[in-house]
Amino acid sequence: MNSTQSASDGTGWVDKLDDAATLAMLVSAIGAQQTKLAASSHTGLSGQVDRAQHQKQLLGAFGTIRIADDIPEAARLGPFAKHPATYRIACRISNGQPCPQADTASDVRGIALKFFTEEGVETDLLLTNEGGRSHARNAVQFMAVADIIVALLAEGTVSGIAQGLREMMMAKLGPVEGARILAVLLKETKVHHVDSVATEHYWGSVVQLGQAAIKYSLHPHPSTSAGTNAERHGDNYLRADIFNRLEQGPVKWQLGVQFFVDEATTPVNDASIAWKSDVMMIGEIELDTPPSADDEARIDRLAFNPANGFAPLGITHARQDVYAASAANRKGRGVMSSDEARAMLGAH
Repeated sequence: MNSTQSASDGTGWVDKLDDAATLAMLVSAIGAQQTKLAASSHTGLSGQVDRAQHQKQLLGAFGTIRIADDIPEAARLGPFAKHPATYRIACRISNGQPCPQADTASDVRGIALKFFTEEGVETDLLLTNEGGRSHARNAVQFMAVADIIVALLAEGTVSGIAQGLREMMMAKLGPVEGARILAVLLKETKVHHVDSVATEHYWGSVVQLGQAAIKYSLHPHPSTSAGTNAERHGDNYLRADIFNRLEQGPVKWQLGVQFFVDEATTPVNDASIAWKSDVMMIGEIELDTPPSADDEARIDRLAFNPANGFAPLGITHARQDVYAASAANRKGRGVMSSDEARAMLGAH
C-alpha cells in the first residue's frame, strides 16, 4: 500500500482516556438508544432490544485466518504471536444502521471477526469501510451522532433523515464540526457506492499490541473480481452478491497492520484522521463456502468487542465499555457467551 510515511515500531504514542463520568454517560446513552429503537413501531424490532449498530446481518459465515510467517517483528505479539498460524474464525458482515434497511440505502458496511488463539485468548477484529477513519473525533461525538440517527429512525422520519440529521447536528455539535461530520458521512455512504462487500477495504480503530499502537485493516485479495455478482438494485443485493461469490469459490481479504509514527500523521487520540503510515500485510482471511441457516443464526448471536485480544487506546477505550453494555442489554436475544463461542469455533 502506498503511504507518505515509512514503517516504525509503533512506539512513542501518548494515550488520552475519557474520564469515568464520560464513560458512564456513554454506557447510559447506548442503553437509551437500544430501548428507544426497540420500542419504536418503525424499526421492526418488535419491542426486543437488539444491536445498537450494525443490526442487519448480510452474512454470517465460518472461515479461517492465516497469520503469515514473515510478519514485522513489532507485530509478533498478542493474537499474531504465533506465525505462521491458522485459526478458525466466525465472520459477521453487516450494514451499519441499528435497524434493517435495504442494501441500496446509504450506509456504512462492517466486518466483525472472532477467533481464539492457540492459548485460548478471545480476539475480535472489528472494521468498517469508512475510509480508514471515523466520522467522529472521539466517542462523545460518535454517540451524539448516533443519538440523532436513532431519534430519526425511531420516529419513522427515514425519508427526511438527511435534512433532520443536518439540522440536529448543527444544533448539537455546532456548525464547524457538524459540517465536517456531515461531509464525511456523505462521502462514505451516499457518494461511495458499494458494489460488493468482497471488494471493499475495511479498517479498525486504534489498539495496543505490545508497546506499539496499531490499526489493523482488511483489503480485497488480488483474486477478487470487481463489480456486483447479483441484481444491483435489489433490497438485499449485497447479501445475494456475497452468497453468489461463495457458491463459485472462496472469498478472501488480506490482513494488514499500520504502526504509529507520530500524532500528526497517525493520531491515537483523533479517530477522524486516517493514518498515513505503511500498511504491511501480515495474513489472510478466507471464507470457503456459503453458510447454512444454522451457521448464520449462531453467528448472529455473537457479541464482539474491539478490546478482545488487545489493550484499548484512544476511542477504543470507550468502545470497549459501550460494546460490552450493548451486548449485555440485548441478552434477551440469546447472546452467546465467550465459552459458547470458544466451543463453537473448536478452540481450546
